[in-house]
Amino acid sequence: MDINRYSPKFKLKQTNLLRLADLTAEEIFEILYAAKSFKKKFRVGENTPILKNKTIALLFGNASTRTRVSFEMGIRQLGGDYLFLPKNETQLSRGESIKDTAVMLGRYGISAIVLRAFNEEQLAQFASFSEIPVINGISEESHPLQVLSDLFTIWENKGRLDNLKIAYIGDGNNVANSLSMGCTTVNMDIAIASPHGYSPAKSIVERGMQYSNVLITDDIAEAVRGADVVYTDVFISMSDEDDERKRAKLARYRVTQEVMQYAKEDAVFMHCMPAHRGEEVSAEVLDGPQSIVYTQAENRLHINKAVLALLVS
Repeated sequence: MDINRYSPKFKLKQTNLLRLADLTAEEIFEILYAAKSFKKKFRVGENTPILKNKTIALLFGNASTRTRVSFEMGIRQLGGDYLFLPKNETQLSRGESIKDTAVMLGRYGISAIVLRAFNEEQLAQFASFSEIPVINGISEESHPLQVLSDLFTIWENKGRLDNLKIAYIGDGNNVANSLSMGCTTVNMDIAIASPHGYSPAKSIVERGMQYSNVLITDDIAEAVRGADVVYTDVFISMSDEDDERKRAKLARYRVTQEVMQYAKEDAVFMHCMPAHRGEEVSAEVLDGPQSIVYTQAENRLHINKAVLALLVS
């Protein structure tokens, strides 16, 4: 389906946003069109108070820059309020059940919950016990908001989504998983180059193959050749900081100017950040003319506002 021929209704069937596999192409388009509208208003200083008298709980299990700031600022711009809850400062850190926490937050007048750094089982439990929308800010296996922002950024830059090719280089982590789900759903081809043992989850790859072309390889040149977008992420996430074996395996998967030359001449470079220059990407690429990483990061704000507007208001 071509996003440019889609007529948005600005409605979602979903009551939660836990993973991209739960969304149809049409539902992804609804979010992207809403983000486009909010970004246009943001550019002229116009804010619509659709979250007036609503409070969003941000229940985070680890440190955050872009997720936290984009949600806090987005909620404010939509006229709402937020409650920031570090997980280690709640009774969850002392063994309270997810059921008790989820039910209680709804009873206090919270309008939605954004969870960060919970696993998939915990997300599912939260959603099953919560009477208000649950949004996955990032989990062990998926990062839906990031990839929705990525798709929005690609649409802005390329003018379309269908029949484009994205090449992801590096660890087959939660970002790679969500890229596989999101890109294939909107008819984008994806190639992922990772060392043996670090590819995305097999079940996610197999699902993606039902919608579009998916290539899994350990050959960087094969993955990047003919790509419209080249994408990478940090090699070592917060849960893997002491994994020197993993770091060594991924060392040759750095995106450099030489790697970018395999892609199309007008290809763009993307990174969900935080970025480590000289590790997963060279400074020459990250700070170069093909890089759109700051636009990609800004678009987290507009995607978050879109998701909140469609799920909460």
